[in-house]
Amino acid sequence: MKLTWSNLAKEDLFVVRRFSIERWGCDVALRYLEDIRAAAKQLATAPGLARPLKGPFRIFRVRSHYLIVHVDLAADRMTVARLLHIAMDVERHLA
Repeated sequence: MKLTWSNLAKEDLFVVRRFSIERWGCDVALRYLEDIRAAAKQLATAPGLARPLKGPFRIFRVRSHYLIVHVDLAADRMTVARLLHIAMDVERHLA
């Protein structure tokens, strides 16, 4: 399954990167981002690992964040729609 990232998800990733570098330093931030990207790649090969959320969306926890993905089986594509901290209101950010 092809993996893509929405513009919002790319922006979310940038915010997580910036915050993590400021808070924990570059090495820790890079490992964290690698974990997020690895989880997204894993989901692209096995989207069933993510829990159903709403409509075509699924949710998967990676450390302190959720990957919100949109699975399009017909197009054989999975799009990371958002990357949200677990404390955030997922429903509000999907609207």
